[in-house]
Amino acid sequence: MGTIKKRLGLFIISSILLTGCGSLHGTVAEKTEASFMLDVQTDDARQDPIQEIFLTDHTEFIGAASSFEELEEGDRVKVTPFDTTPDIPYFLASRITVE
Repeated sequence: MGTIKKRLGLFIISSILLTGCGSLHGTVAEKTEASFMLDVQTDDARQDPIQEIFLTDHTEFIGAASSFEELEEGDRVKVTPFDTTPDIPYFLASRITVE
């Protein structure tokens, strides 16, 4: 019986974590040295309207911009996150698709 409870608990936790790991769509509001602020377009009232997106050396750019330097304020983007642990409290971009 304990094994079933453990598996059910792991399934519930995994589902919650995966639900929060979706991609973000929005407009680049501001750029900093190593990140940018994304004005998120969502119908979810729980979602913060502005998210800071952090980049790594492995962040891939697709579309109208091929690098962070080419990304401009006002660009519409889709940001796909890296799979990270809940210990990392910020959004690390795996892929940025610039429309």
